[in-house]
Order: sequence, then structure tokens, then C-alpha cells
Amino acid sequence: MQLPSQLAQFGSFKAPVDNVYTKDAATSTNAFTILEKFFSNLLGILTVLGSIFFIVNFILGAFSWITAGGESGKIETARNRMMQSAIGLVIIVAAYGIVGIIGTIVGIDILNPAKMLIELVPTS
Repeated sequence: MQLPSQLAQFGSFKAPVDNVYTKDAATSTNAFTILEKFFSNLLGILTVLGSIFFIVNFILGAFSWITAGGESGKIETARNRMMQSAIGLVIIVAAYGIVGIIGTIVGIDILNPAKMLIELVPTS
């Protein structure tokens, strides 16, 4: 029987196995995979929201600069707002690289948490 792809993302629809604490347990593996997908999607959404916040904040800073009317205090405030927005975007983009580098140095695959969690499950 072929399951629709929308339902297949939620894992196995088979009866639960007796020992859910083994590496071979389908429910345990699927739970970790679903958890990994959840955090991956959450991180993606937060990255998109951060990028949208950058764009809005940068445009508002640029608009403030244009409407400053030559006042040095307003121009400096607008310039600082635009600069801080750009720095925030660089931090958002660099976060992926930093996490990958730290994971490599420590020896943990932080960007693949399901694999890491499955290895922590005791085997019988």
C-alpha cells in the first residue's frame, strides 16, 4: 500500500516495536528524524525572519537618512541604524559557518542532530 507523501513525513505507521531504545527501532529513528526536521525548519524560519528584519530596518534607516534634512545628529542615527542592521545580517549568515566549525573542532556533528541522538540511544 502506497502512503501519500504528506502522511509519509510523519514516520512509520507500523505497530510500535517492543523495545524503543534500540538503534533499529523504527519509531525511535523516526522520532529523531522528525525532531531534526522540526529544528531545521525552525532555524530556517528564524533566518528568514532575521533577514526580513534586516531589510525593513535598513530601509527605515535609509529613509531616516534621506529625510534628515542635513542635520548631523539625525544622519548619524540613521547611519548607525543601517550599520547595525548590516552587522546583524552578517552575524546571521556567519552563524551557520561558526556552528559547523565548532562542531568540527569538538568532533560533534551539530548540524545533524538526529544522527547524534541515535548514537546516544543505548543498544540491547
